Amino acid sequence: MKKKRLFFLRATVLLVLALVLTLDAAFLLTKDRAFSPTENRSLQQRPTLTLASALSGRYEARYDDYISDQFPFRDGWVALKSAMDRLAGRTESGGVFLGRDGSLIQDFAEPTGDNYVQTLAALRSFLTRHGALAQYVMIVPTALTARADALPAFAVHGDESGYLDRLARDLADTPAQWIDLRPAFAASEAQLYYRTDHHWTTDGAYIAYLELSKAANLSGAATAYERHLLSNDFSGTLTAASGFRTGQRDDLYAYLPPDDGVQTVVTYVGENARSASLYRAKHLDTRDQYAVFLDGNHPEIKIETTVDNGRTLLVLKDSYANCFIPFLTRDYGKIIVVDPRYFTGDLEVLMAAEGINETLILYNATTLAADQALRLDIGE
Repeated sequence: MKKKRLFFLRATVLLVLALVLTLDAAFLLTKDRAFSPTENRSLQQRPTLTLASALSGRYEARYDDYISDQFPFRDGWVALKSAMDRLAGRTESGGVFLGRDGSLIQDFAEPTGDNYVQTLAALRSFLTRHGALAQYVMIVPTALTARADALPAFAVHGDESGYLDRLARDLADTPAQWIDLRPAFAASEAQLYYRTDHHWTTDGAYIAYLELSKAANLSGAATAYERHLLSNDFSGTLTAASGFRTGQRDDLYAYLPPDDGVQTVVTYVGENARSASLYRAKHLDTRDQYAVFLDGNHPEIKIETTVDNGRTLLVLKDSYANCFIPFLTRDYGKIIVVDPRYFTGDLEVLMAAEGINETLILYNATTLAADQALRLDIGE
């Protein structure tokens, strides 16, 4: 018996050692990946060590992310973990809930006190500085709030609705109009969110457009748009982030305007590229099909139309705005789109140069609550 036990222990040690050496060798010999098609996101690259990053702790944090993102056979480990979780009856993985109907719902990570204070200060400062402009704030609830009935039993999650209420109260004395989408969403029977992705659907964005129309006195021209199917095989970021392989696929729609003579020119400023279309069909052949809207995220986009009404809008946004903005092209002669997460220019100079007379801040609640998502102090 002793010999068998000793043999078993030695075999286990050798097996573990071989596995460790194999993974180490694979990590050293495998080329770092820049993008994960399975997770549909950019991967952390090897950080550069500097004195400032070492003293602040940023280097260590980024190196941990680098090891995690570039770990050998990462996709296989994620899939294996998800399969084991499902067998164990787990309904949450990686901050994503597996809903009662098989849909995936992202949890809301409540901001830290410091982060909330910084975000609120940035919002208040920007809105106060530009009090002479027509201003609108639309912070979109995610599926966690709008589809709470689909959450698994006993799900413990962040208080997204409470966060929205608090933010609305704290901005109530600013010049901006707060647009609360929750009542309109609750009254709708449309599918407002994808089952496999964290974004709202174009149907959800259309309802938001109708709400903005009332607040901003828009023409409502987008009510004449026609709904067109772009893809019936969309599998989004939550499938990748959670590892849950539910077999779900989503339909991806666009609302297209009638042939009304309005012309549109889209300029991707940083890339110095121009297009006559708000859509990039090439992305329908990739995993990131949502990037069909405005070619995904860019630091700055200028949209010019032949609508001659003197209205020029600045949209400060995250990716939720990408499928929303096409609804606005019959209401504004010019739309300047800035993603503060990537924009490094002088926002004040840009606003003056473009003659901005209206602003819209459009984020989803989860993104806005994230650290450093909102940088409206650019150019101060």
